[in-house]
Amino acid sequence: MSEHKVVLITGVSSGIGRAAAMAFKARGCQVFGTVRDINTASPLNGVALTEMDVRDEHSVQVAIESVIAKAGRIDVLVNSVGVSLIGAVEETSVE
Repeated sequence: MSEHKVVLITGVSSGIGRAAAMAFKARGCQVFGTVRDINTASPLNGVALTEMDVRDEHSVQVAIESVIAKAGRIDVLVNSVGVSLIGAVEETSVE
């Protein structure tokens, strides 16, 4: 088994997610980053992009399974995707 940590970061298109992906990669980790649309995403050197829309439970499941199929595991998860939500979290359903 690889000694490198396998890191999955949501929302690597920009901002904190993109910076985190580059920081983990610089530390020698195997990094997977999620983007909503793989066809329009800007590549990140050394980061494997995976399509995922966090608003779609099936999309999330497929992306997680894809990373595990490629790397065998996920050691670190960084949730940095931005989502707009109006209302109290405890009173809002996933749908």
